[in-house]
Amino acid sequence: MKTSHKQIWFGAVLSLALVILLLKSTDFHALSEAFRHANYYYCIPMIAISLIGILIRAYRWKFIMAPLHRASMSNLFSATMVGFMAIDLLPARIGEVIRAHLIGEKEGIPKSAAFGTIVVERLFDIFTVLLILAWILVIVSLPGSRIQGVYAKALRGAALVFFPFFVVLICFLILIMRKTGLAISWARTCLRPLPESWRNKILSMLNSFASGLGAIRMGMHLVPIIFYSLIMWGLFGLGNGLMLKAFQIDLPVYAFFYLLVVQAVAVAVPASPGFVGTYHAAVVAGLAAFQIPKEVALSFAILSHFLIFIPVILYGLVLLWKDHLSLSTLKTKADDGQNGIPKTK
Repeated sequence: MKTSHKQIWFGAVLSLALVILLLKSTDFHALSEAFRHANYYYCIPMIAISLIGILIRAYRWKFIMAPLHRASMSNLFSATMVGFMAIDLLPARIGEVIRAHLIGEKEGIPKSAAFGTIVVERLFDIFTVLLILAWILVIVSLPGSRIQGVYAKALRGAALVFFPFFVVLICFLILIMRKTGLAISWARTCLRPLPESWRNKILSMLNSFASGLGAIRMGMHLVPIIFYSLIMWGLFGLGNGLMLKAFQIDLPVYAFFYLLVVQAVAVAVPASPGFVGTYHAAVVAGLAAFQIPKEVALSFAILSHFLIFIPVILYGLVLLWKDHLSLSTLKTKADDGQNGIPKTK
């Protein structure tokens, strides 16, 4: 738990520092003017996108889990909504563990297998975001791109780092699928220089990951999983487009998805619950690539963050109440089972 505490403190300090930096040089009159001129009718479809995104994620999870267990759609949706609510309210992304714990209890399946399917789900998210990034790189390389040169170079630099890493990850994934024991043995050898606590944690994660690979082993489930991944992330990109229109920001379609990649990176960084600070700083930096004034970009970040997170939190709390559970109870169960999840057979 020591490492977890360090991560929590690092996230809290980073979020606080970014909030201070954002507010320090902000013209609050210009910020209030941006809010005053916003068209709030766009908030309604944005709330719908926030909730429909969870529904699509739950439906995709059904296909990922299908080779292991045929789970009820209502249970998958409830566990997903409550899990994401917990991610927004609790530190260290413990909501992922809560989600595995909830579906394990509701469906009577091993929590290690449930957690493994969530790891696989995240792999598909990474794959989809990288696919979007590849498309954006092609667009910004064409004449007439509105993105500033320095940001286009930063995108290419990110691609040079992440694409080779992802290729290695895919190769290792294939090895785990076909030769699980050999892959774990090789990983154990490669991880020897690391501290024992880190080594055990990574190996436990790999064991969980291997247990959730059923969907990929059974190729017939790949098509709907990829399809719903593209639909879900496409919907999130559309949400960015709607919010840009709300603030009268006229940008090309690829900018919606450029901003989506920036947001995806922001929520992957350790931060305070709800990604306060990291999300806002990333959006402001992302819109700076199109020379959008900081105050307008910050107003976009504040409102979009509110509309993405608050509906999920409220709906999650309602589902929690219906199940006669509380956040503290879930956190205690997740803390107690966090180390044991990967070891469960």
